[in-house]
Amino acid sequence: MLTLSRLRDRFVEDSRPGGPGAAPALARALELIGWGSVREPSPAEMADHLLLLLDDCVHGHGDVAALAHAIAQALRDTGPLLDGGLPPVDAYVPAADELLQRYIADEGRPRRPPAFLPDLS
Repeated sequence: MLTLSRLRDRFVEDSRPGGPGAAPALARALELIGWGSVREPSPAEMADHLLLLLDDCVHGHGDVAALAHAIAQALRDTGPLLDGGLPPVDAYVPAADELLQRYIADEGRPRRPPAFLPDLS
């Protein structure tokens, strides 16, 4: 279960001086929920944006549900327009919840390799 204390502990540990920062783990979590299939913004760029939302939750309002909703809004707003229409923000909340769970559980493993590695030689 996602709790503010677990999220705060992870974020504070990542953000400590000399720490790894939260962006690499957020980028890996984004890739694991499928964000790698989106061309723009990249998982790293999206992670930088989500850092602001995460920081605001951990050091500000403290409402994990509001954080998940804000992440869902960001995913919806920056994702691809497949058919010119988008589902409501609430449809993205499960992905936002999964992203936060994967962020907390991240152990610093390298990103998975792309499924397709073309031979560019």
